Amino acid sequence: QLYVEQKEVQDQEEVLEGSSVSLRCSAETLCSSPPPTLTWSSTPRIPFSESSRLQELISDLNFTATHCQHRVTFPCTIPYQLQDENKTAQNNITLHVQYSPKNTSVSVIPSSSVLEGSSVTLICSSDADPAVLNYTWSRESEGQLEQLQTGDTLTFNWTDLKHRGRYHCTAQNQHGSRNSSVMLDIQ
Repeated sequence: QLYVEQKEVQDQEEVLEGSSVSLRCSAETLCSSPPPTLTWSSTPRIPFSESSRLQELISDLNFTATHCQHRVTFPCTIPYQLQDENKTAQNNITLHVQYSPKNTSVSVIPSSSVLEGSSVTLICSSDADPAVLNYTWSRESEGQLEQLQTGDTLTFNWTDLKHRGRYHCTAQNQHGSRNSSVMLDIQ
């Protein structure tokens, strides 16, 4: 079961980065001897708490969701003994975390220092979920930011000295924005 901010939600629902998340794994312990234990594999750094009710074992993983947990699967396993056989039951839950843009960067083709008269393309990229809605380009000019255009690429087919300067790209989705900049030098 998945709880976000202490309310139960469906496991396919999106979780917003920064939300308080609780994953609950429970199993009936009717016929097993010795009593089984629940384990969360692949999550050694997240503390968990265990409790038990009459004939039910419960283990909770409590943490704050981060973008690093997007599409991470959390398997819960219970080994138990049935007659003289050791058996294992397992169930998984995959987290879907929405987050604002991260790792925004600008790359320049062919390079950030080009000869006057040549063409140059600036490309902005960013990691976000949901995907970046828009990229906005601006240029520093005498301490002011001059808005240029939207889109992930900015191309100058014929450069001259007026294109020199620092260019900023802002990546934005509904959860926030992040920017990156690059200095363009015209030789």
